[in-house]
Amino acid sequence: MKVARLTALALAVTAPLAFAGPAQADNTASIYGFVWNDANNNGIREVGEAPIAGQWMYVDGTNKAAQSDSDGRYEITGLAAGSYVVGSADRSLSHGQGWTKQYADSRFSPATGKLTSPVVLEAGQKYGMLDSGFVTAVVDTRVNQLFISNPNPKVGDTIDIVGSTVHNGNVYDQFGGQLTLPEGLRVVERLGEMPKFYDTEPAGKVTGYFYDRKPGGLPEWVGARVVVEKPLDGAEIKYEAWKGLFRGTDTNLANDVETQTLTTG
Repeated sequence: MKVARLTALALAVTAPLAFAGPAQADNTASIYGFVWNDANNNGIREVGEAPIAGQWMYVDGTNKAAQSDSDGRYEITGLAAGSYVVGSADRSLSHGQGWTKQYADSRFSPATGKLTSPVVLEAGQKYGMLDSGFVTAVVDTRVNQLFISNPNPKVGDTIDIVGSTVHNGNVYDQFGGQLTLPEGLRVVERLGEMPKFYDTEPAGKVTGYFYDRKPGGLPEWVGARVVVEKPLDGAEIKYEAWKGLFRGTDTNLANDVETQTLTTG
């Protein structure tokens, strides 16, 4: 039977962090909490979900940090009174895990691993229940669509060609894409919301990439408005999805590339 703490269920993600324990004798403050494997990625600590040992927790902008023990508990000590942002170290490359859904018990952003609101410490305060959940990542990054506004243009026409990538997964991840254009199409305007991957694009390429981690299921576009400068007969246009940190979990490679042809009328 799943059991969640009643206090955790009553908290919204944006609720102020206001958990405090008894004062410390030496008048410095500390921050404590628990790190665990959130197997179902719901942000709630439940019976049967294992603690995570050896996880680094840190105070951003300081040299203060601590590792979780065998029970998943950590405490960062020796803090002066003040306002602090606490972070939970990245486990994407070391353990193939992402920060879990930010809800109830899991207080850290699934995009950055940091608190979204700072904690304010008073002298001698023990500030707790800053828990961090992780889930083993499963991500399928794929082409969502390749769109050509006119697949049979005339020489001199201006057309739009855009591709989109989506990552379907249980964690936030980086992703992007690359559009490959045949000779005879001249790019006059970049399209889509993906940030440029290259400051100067290679010939015939339009690329984009999100280094900030994004939630799953939201397609993002990159493409170009082009002028058709010469006759084309079945010229290939290709769009490739670029994977992120959890590329190793993606076993479906058949949906990574889509091609279409362009023939002038």
